[in-house]
Amino acid sequence: MRQVGTVKPDWTEGQIVRRNGMLTISVLADLKWNVNATEVIKKVRQHVDSEVIPALPKGVNVEYGGETELNNEIIPDMINAMVIAVFIIFLILVFHFKRLKLALLVFSSMALTVFGAAFGVWIMGIDFSVTAMLGLVSLAGIVVRNGIIMFDYTDELRQKYKLPVGKAAFEAGKRRMRPIFLTSAAASMGVLPMVLSGDLMWAPLGTVIFFGTLISMIFVVTVLPVAYWLLYKKSDRKVKVIADRI
Repeated sequence: MRQVGTVKPDWTEGQIVRRNGMLTISVLADLKWNVNATEVIKKVRQHVDSEVIPALPKGVNVEYGGETELNNEIIPDMINAMVIAVFIIFLILVFHFKRLKLALLVFSSMALTVFGAAFGVWIMGIDFSVTAMLGLVSLAGIVVRNGIIMFDYTDELRQKYKLPVGKAAFEAGKRRMRPIFLTSAAASMGVLPMVLSGDLMWAPLGTVIFFGTLISMIFVVTVLPVAYWLLYKKSDRKVKVIADRI
């Protein structure tokens, strides 16, 4: 070969990759468990913007792929899907209770999921990724189910046994504590392997459901009965006034 050409060592690509018709070189990295990808990307961007991009030849661009690219592509669609799911849940509640105020009360209980989910994401040191959003939707369904269990029994105590609102709410919270605890604990234990696996995709989903279910369970049996009493205590006064007049 040296008779027909000049041979010299040189760096070359292992393979030629094109994305959208452009030659591409990928720099890959795997994160350790409990390392926040958002913080890592932030530091990488700062270094690349200050040190790498100014030294690049003209026509060479830097783009970020992996989880960052995936989130940017999927999250807008996920938000739209979440809005549709929440709207369907509200319609189901209105159809079930046939009372707008009670449906809104159970619907608003979905906000209780935020505290547990945020605590789990914070204590485990993970990112709020696409799978975490899926977990939040599942968690909203669990909390709504617990609210239905609670208020169905509350209405039964008021209508069948003629208990006042405060007494009915208190008894419902006390007597429905066990079934709500058992169903919530079962749901939490079911996703525990996801939490312990440390997988970057499934751990956020399991973490949101695990911590969110356990913490929201406490709010359901304490906050919701009080909210029910505050919402319907005036109806007791009206009934009492009418009874006194009679």
